Amino acid sequence: MTRILHLDPLSGASGDMFLGLLLDLGVEAALFEELPERLGLSEVEVRCGRLARGAVDCGRVEVLVHGAHESPAGPRDAADPPRADPGHGRTMDEMMGALERANLSPRAGSLARRAVEALFVAESEVHGRDVDEIHLHEAGGDDALVDIAGTCAGIDHLGVTRVSCSVPIPLGGGTVDAAHGVLPVPAPAVALLLRGIQVRGGPTSRELVTPTGAALLVAVVDEFGPAPGMKLLAAGHGAGTYEEPGRANALRGLLGVASGEPVERTVSVLECTVDDMLPQDIPVLIERLLGEGARDACVEPVVMKKGRIGQRITVLCDPEHERATAERVLRESSSLGVRIRRERRLEWDRETVVVETPWGPVRVKRALDGDGRLVREQPEFEDCREAATRAGLTVEEVRAGVRRQLDGRDEPPGPVDS
Repeated sequence: MTRILHLDPLSGASGDMFLGLLLDLGVEAALFEELPERLGLSEVEVRCGRLARGAVDCGRVEVLVHGAHESPAGPRDAADPPRADPGHGRTMDEMMGALERANLSPRAGSLARRAVEALFVAESEVHGRDVDEIHLHEAGGDDALVDIAGTCAGIDHLGVTRVSCSVPIPLGGGTVDAAHGVLPVPAPAVALLLRGIQVRGGPTSRELVTPTGAALLVAVVDEFGPAPGMKLLAAGHGAGTYEEPGRANALRGLLGVASGEPVERTVSVLECTVDDMLPQDIPVLIERLLGEGARDACVEPVVMKKGRIGQRITVLCDPEHERATAERVLRESSSLGVRIRRERRLEWDRETVVVETPWGPVRVKRALDGDGRLVREQPEFEDCREAATRAGLTVEEVRAGVRRQLDGRDEPPGPVDS
């Protein structure tokens, strides 16, 4: 069953607001309090509790770095005061190593690494330097490691399989004092991280989305837009530090399970047409695109200008991957440009299971509705073909045998007469 977390960043997003929200939704405090030791951060302490923001009772998680001098930089949490400066900025290898030591679950570890990588890529672009040369300052301290690891571990702990987020995301305004001087809001790294996502200025003249908060949004959110249809299980709030008159400085989250309806998702559609590319090179491009995370890709014949026969290459991918996907098409095709647009798509959830047969394992793709009920299933052709070749059967005989096993009737078909 698909479990959904929908985020309402009415007052922005930061690492501690994510942690407080997850605490309010039912994640045990011990999960956060044990993280410093798991990350190898001996000078860090995590405190969990409750705090009112406006008229709303919120979860509150504080990450304290002991023995550090006060940072000269301004607030780096959403509407928060200056934090302790953990000293030198961390490299990506240092942060990845700490995450590895934490021994997070596979899903939590994957999300956390994605957030760290997004931070470093954005900072490297801001400074015009290679990722390996970057030392993160405000977002690179020990507190940020706990924010990232704790958020991703908490999401996994709640069994959340899909995260959505309301837009536009408020960024605040004014300026912020950072390690490199006074910067406009949003900070350069935040602006780069949130490319392609609807945002707006205000409603306050302070920074509302921090680099860590932006990286977490990019890493964990699957869909930006209205709350999807779901059966609501719980609502929670994660407090920021500042108390703001007339406004709850908190990140709200709605936890629920999907309805039986198809899921609506936004996908990026990339297209180009070519008439001078060797046909045998196109399958290589398609294979690489799919291997790098494209959701689908196809090629169709078209008649181009001057009556030339060409091919239209169409690729579907997640919006956050559209630039990298477009660059791959430009590098490995003969096209000089790629058209990009975004479209709504209704889709079933999907999963892959492995069926053990007398001829070897065969993967089966399954479509599930929002309540986790099976809609349809189909044995993977390539697995069926390999099994058929090994056993001297037809592909359809293997496919029928797999279906019998799925139905509880596991009698294998006989071999094909020679």
